[in-house]
Amino acid sequence: MNQFNNPQVPDTSLLSDSERIAPVAADTIDRAVQGAHKAVDRFADTAAPTVRHLAQTGDAWTASCRATVREQPLMALLAAFAVGALVGRITR
Repeated sequence: MNQFNNPQVPDTSLLSDSERIAPVAADTIDRAVQGAHKAVDRFADTAAPTVRHLAQTGDAWTASCRATVREQPLMALLAAFAVGALVGRITR
């Protein structure tokens, strides 16, 4: 008989269950890792514009606060004292 017409299948009956399952588990883990990686990439692509917007908003707010403090330092000091007193009273 020609060996190509009737290929021999290796005898797996001598392998333990873990040795038979290992290739299947490795393939499943690889697919899960690829799926997780794709999900993280999609999340990063979606979140990046929002993070940039928040950073710009924070920078603008900081610049606005600095300008206000420079224009009205006494009012800024009184506001900071009032906020500190309020927080102190709330946390007692």
